[in-house]
Amino acid sequence: MTPFAPLLAALNVLLVGIWVGMYLFTTYVVSPAFTELFPDAATRTANRRLVGRYYARVNGPLTLLLLATVVALGVKQGFDVALLAELVLLLGIGGLVALHVRWGQAQARPPAWITNLTLAASALLCAFAMVASA
Repeated sequence: MTPFAPLLAALNVLLVGIWVGMYLFTTYVVSPAFTELFPDAATRTANRRLVGRYYARVNGPLTLLLLATVVALGVKQGFDVALLAELVLLLGIGGLVALHVRWGQAQARPPAWITNLTLAASALLCAFAMVASA
């Protein structure tokens, strides 16, 4: 193990925590608040899109940094099962987020299954990040 591997492992766990925390906050705080603040569906949708654009400005670079960290860890210490699973989950979550955005552009609100699947994958992402850092 190289001297930078423990630092990369800690960064990996930190970035996963930030990513999942942002997603949980948006899902369980921002989204329900919008429902109460903006009873009109058109206004609510416009505000969701506005917040989504700001969210993407933070989440996009965060996700890229997390992906780079996972790949760097794999290159430095090898892709074990946990790190490979984390990489696959991260790519899958990226696909789910893209689907969520696409659906949101076409309709007022994406279906709950996309959010639920993303939440489940995020929980697994946390678990595999912890295992990969051990």
